[in-house]
Amino acid sequence: MEIFIVIVLFIASVFAFMKFAPVFGGRPDAKSQKLIEASPNFNGKVFVNLEPTIDMVKKSPQASMLNYVPQALFPPKGKLPTKPLPNLKFDANALKNGEFIWLGHVSLICKLDGKTIITDPVLHRAFPLPVGGKPFAYEHAITASDYPEVIDVALISHDHYDHLDHKTILELKDRIAKFLVPLGVKAHLVKWGVDEGKIYEFDWFGDLKIGNLNFTFCPSRHFSGRTFKRNTTLWGGWAVEEAGFSFYFSGDGGYGKHFKMINEKFGGFDLVFIENGAYSDGWPYVHMKPEESAQALKDLKAKLGVPVHWGKFDLSYHAWDEPIKRFEKAATKLELNYATPMIAEVFTVQNPPRKKWWDEI
Repeated sequence: MEIFIVIVLFIASVFAFMKFAPVFGGRPDAKSQKLIEASPNFNGKVFVNLEPTIDMVKKSPQASMLNYVPQALFPPKGKLPTKPLPNLKFDANALKNGEFIWLGHVSLICKLDGKTIITDPVLHRAFPLPVGGKPFAYEHAITASDYPEVIDVALISHDHYDHLDHKTILELKDRIAKFLVPLGVKAHLVKWGVDEGKIYEFDWFGDLKIGNLNFTFCPSRHFSGRTFKRNTTLWGGWAVEEAGFSFYFSGDGGYGKHFKMINEKFGGFDLVFIENGAYSDGWPYVHMKPEESAQALKDLKAKLGVPVHWGKFDLSYHAWDEPIKRFEKAATKLELNYATPMIAEVFTVQNPPRKKWWDEI
């Protein structure tokens, strides 16, 4: 009887924690819920992709938590970096128009039209508990103090922990003038104390003009959720345009027809940051393999491509540097123009870095 009571109390405490702990985010208010229900991408219960998509291929051994958890807790030799990854010191407040910085995974800082833009800022664990999801060590630790003092726009792709980090938002929210987020994600930010007037929610192909810049939320093939309840918020990527220049940030997602659809709408991009990492045979439809990432760049008619979503977290079975090595081979085969900046290296499309810095680890 005592064991039964302990089990019940444990289960109750878990549910209470997930219901009330702020890290899990909030629930949409009436205004947001109305926008969600009006979306053509909402089926009445959850958001759906443009084409049939299976999150996990149950027949694949890699889809089994019995296989995933042991190798995540006890990584085999060669899976993780053996020393801190090299990165550069930088002054984000000194960024000039047309300059970009990749901070690992999908966190970017750039300046266009005199405005500072960031994407998916994550400085801490990619997990809601103090176990798992620990970021790789860098030679020069990157903290909130390294972000610009004034951030005009924060672009959020979706609400997974490796893209929307509670602690980082708390650290940066007062510096950010505008948050551009997918439908449903506003609730999380409001829960964390972000002024509702600073948050703009978007459906796919919804856009907003800020100064001379136009921001458009674009489809991806993925899923969402911070608890066991999935797909109640939308996911996607962002296209940013100004006169004579455009860039696209893919967010997360598997390969699909949406890339050609996006190209048809925008007519190619000067610069594309494409997802390249955390793939697996267990979830082949929601994360691209490097060869698919390269093909996506071709579909998007990217003049310059930068593979991201690697170099910070261990989120799959592959070695930490496998994504970039496979991508290089695939991109070369397709005769693509691509850049491989070091973490925190300032670069422009006119001078794309190509150093194989990972070979030194």
